[in-house]
Formats: sequence, structure tokens, C-alpha cells
Amino acid sequence: MEEPELRVGGWEKESGSRFFKRLFSLILILLLSFLIAGPSVINYNPAYVPKESLYLANGMWNGPFDIEYSKEFSGHLKLSSVSYETTDGKSGKLKIISISSLLNLEQADLEKRIIEIVEEETKKEGLQLSNGVIIRDDGADLPAGYSIYQWDGTGNSVIANTFFEGPMLSGETIIVKAFFWNEKDKVRSVESDLESKLGISSVGQYQTVLCVAFSTDITTINQAAEMVEDVF
Repeated sequence: MEEPELRVGGWEKESGSRFFKRLFSLILILLLSFLIAGPSVINYNPAYVPKESLYLANGMWNGPFDIEYSKEFSGHLKLSSVSYETTDGKSGKLKIISISSLLNLEQADLEKRIIEIVEEETKKEGLQLSNGVIIRDDGADLPAGYSIYQWDGTGNSVIANTFFEGPMLSGETIIVKAFFWNEKDKVRSVESDLESKLGISSVGQYQTVLCVAFSTDITTINQAAEMVEDVF
């Protein structure tokens, strides 16, 4: 039996059961709004190495190349990616992937997804990961909360026309190093009719940046690491 509402000082004080029903309804409405409108207010937000960065400016690295956009989870995650390569065409490659979301991916097993993406990018180069380690580098000039992982990349069979085809034919081990961080970003552009109707000129979203560097030698992987510090 439902309890009657109590009138206190001219205001209606709702019973506990009715309050929780309305709270549940509000949460349900917000959840549905997020599921429906979320992809409309999330923008692609690519991350780049500025052209003034030392190794781009002096011509030792080139890029950006292969600019790509994709979606995951019905558009609730929007991925942008670009790549950079050493000018000799064989020593090093850097892939920068930016993931935009309204949710903080650190609360959704971010590390696992990062490793999955690194594995996907490694397979594209015809490599397999082994001997993974977490790198502690307190001196890296990266955003707060960054992490660095490193693996050996080896290939049992060479895929034709991959960047490291030559080194792999020679039996070389490729250094694979991943840098990633997560930060709150603010999108200032209004791109959808929905945002205009709602009067939204900006929306807070999270951006996860993952930089995957491949190299045949320590010198080149260190160059890639310095470029990652310049990513914006």
C-alpha cells in the first residue's frame, strides 16, 4: 500500500518509494539520451606531431600519412589515426591514434583495449609481439598519467610490401613501443543539428591518445619518443 504524500510548509514531501521511482525514471531518460545523442556530440579529434618538431623539421621523418577515421560501439568511440615514417623508408614508423568519447575510458579497462590496438597495428606490419615490459620513465615530457609499454616484434613469415619487409627478411627484431594517456578535452565546434537545437556550443569529452612506435634500432625509437612528446 502506497503511503500518502506529506505536506510540509506548503510543499509536498514525496514518500521514499515515489522518490526512488522518479529517480530511476530520470536515470533511464539520461541513459537513453546518452545512447541516442552521444555519437552526435562526439567529434573526431586527431592528434598530430607539429611540423616544427625537430625530426620533421630536419627531414629525418616525414608525415603525416594515412589519415583515417573509424567508429566503435555504434559511434560512442570515434578513432582518428595518422602515421609518420623515417625518410629512409625502413628504420622507423610512428602511428598516432586518438580515441574520443564522452566516457572516461580509464573506467572501462583502458589498458586491455590499448594492448588490443597495439596487437592489431603490429599484425598490419606482419609482426608478433613478445617480451612485453612496462617502462618507467619519470623524465618523459608527457601528459599526467601517461604509461609506456615495450615489446619485441618478430615475424615468422614476411608480408609483402610492409614497411619492415627488408629488416624482417634479414631476421631483425623490431622494437615496438607504445605511449598512451587519457585527458579531458573540450570540443568547441558545433557540427550537428542536434547540438544547435539544444543550444550546445561545446561539449566536454575525453581523449585517449595512443602512439605506437616501430623501429629497427634504439636511436630511431628515441627519435620517435621525442616526437611523441610534441604530440598535440
